Amino acid sequence: MADRVLCARCRRPQQVCVCGHVHPLPTRTRVVLLQHPKERKVGVGTARIAHLALPNSLLRVGLDFSKDPLVRAAVAAPGSVCVLFPRRGALDVSELPADLPVTLVVLDGTWSLARKLLRLNPALAVLPAVAFTPRRPSQYRIRRQPAAMCVSTIEALAEVLQVIEPENGPFDRLLEPFRAMVDRQERFVNEVGAYRHRRLPRVNRPGRRAVLAARLAADWSRLVCVQGDSNAWPRRDPERQPPELVHWVAHRPATGETFQALVAPRRPLASATAAQTELAAERIRAGGTIEEWQRAWESFARRDDVTVTWGSFYAALAVEEGLVLPQTVIDLRHEALALLRDEARSLPPSTVGRTPDLRSEATGRLRTVDACAALLGATSPELPVEGRAGRRLSALVGVLTALASADSAPAEVLTSAAVGQL
Repeated sequence: MADRVLCARCRRPQQVCVCGHVHPLPTRTRVVLLQHPKERKVGVGTARIAHLALPNSLLRVGLDFSKDPLVRAAVAAPGSVCVLFPRRGALDVSELPADLPVTLVVLDGTWSLARKLLRLNPALAVLPAVAFTPRRPSQYRIRRQPAAMCVSTIEALAEVLQVIEPENGPFDRLLEPFRAMVDRQERFVNEVGAYRHRRLPRVNRPGRRAVLAARLAADWSRLVCVQGDSNAWPRRDPERQPPELVHWVAHRPATGETFQALVAPRRPLASATAAQTELAAERIRAGGTIEEWQRAWESFARRDDVTVTWGSFYAALAVEEGLVLPQTVIDLRHEALALLRDEARSLPPSTVGRTPDLRSEATGRLRTVDACAALLGATSPELPVEGRAGRRLSALVGVLTALASADSAPAEVLTSAAVGQL
C-alpha cells in the first residue's frame, strides 16, 4: 500500500488536511506547548493545530526541556508564568493578573504523559499551576477521555484564553479545524471504515506518467525542491534528544536559484550527526540561529511557491521549528513510487522474469531519492550546496526533471532488479 501524503503543516493526510480551517488568532498570552514524543505520533492530536492558529505560541517536543534554550527563555520571560495543570492548590485562570503579560505552559499528552513531563522537569513543576472548569463536555468524540471534565489541548486553550483575554476573542474560532478533523474522522469510520477490509479489483491508471508530467509542467515556474538534515540521536540511546533541523537546502529549477542554511544545534550534537549529514561537527556548530534561517528563507521563498519534497519528515521538522512553508506540497516520493509500481505491474512476466503474483508483491519501499534517480536514469545537476542534504537535493531535482518529461524512462526499460526495488 502506498504511503499517505502528509501535509507538512498540520501533518494530516492531504485529503483530510485541516489547514484551510485554521485562522490566525493573535494573543498577548504567550503559549508554550510542550509535547510528549508519544503524543507527536498521534494522528488526531490537537497541539499542532493550536500552534498553527496561535502566532504567539511555541511548540516543542521532548521529555527533558531543561537544556532547551527556547523553553528556558520562555519560562524566564517577564510577567506571570504558569503551567496549566489541575493539581491541588492550582489557581483558577480567572485569578491571573489582567495587567501583566502571561506565559502559559501547556503539557500535551495523555494525563499520565503530562504528569511524567512535569516530573521530569523540576523547573516546570515549581511554576504556579492554574486550572479551569470546562463550560461544556469535550467534543473530542474520536478519542476516549478518562473523565467528563477532561478536554483536548486545543479545547483547553480555547476555554482558558477566553477567560484571560476576552477582548481578543471569541476563541471558539480556534476550534474550527479541530471540529473539521473530528467530523472527517467520524465520517471515515461510519462511511469508509466498513470497506477497509474489502479487496476491490485493482484498476490500472493509463496515462499516469503523462498526467504527472502535465501537472509538473503547469507548476514548473513555482516549484521549489527542498531537503534537510537533522541532529538526530539513535532511537535506543538513553541520552536521546528529539531531532532538530541543522541543515536546510532548496533549489528552484525554473530559475536556477539555490538556498542553503546551516542552523546551529540547540541541543548536544549526537555522535553520529557529523557522519550522517556529511558535514564537519565544527561546521554544524558554527551555523546561524533559527531566526537568521527564517529571515533568509522569507527572502528566498515566494507566496505562490509549490514545495517539492522527498517524504515529509524534514519539511514537517522545519515547520515545527517555525519555518513557514506553502500549503501546496508535492511529495515526489509518493508520486514516483505510485507511478513506478503501476508501470512495473503492467510489464509482461517474460520482461521481469516473475509471475504476476510475485510482481504484485514486489511493493516494498523505494527508500532514497538517489535510488529513484538511478532507477529513472535521471541526470542530477551539480548544485552549490554541501553535505548529504545537498546531494539528495541534487538527486531530487534530477528526479523532478525526469518526471516532468512525459516520455522519460518508459516502463520497458525497467529490469527485474529494478522492479525488486519497488
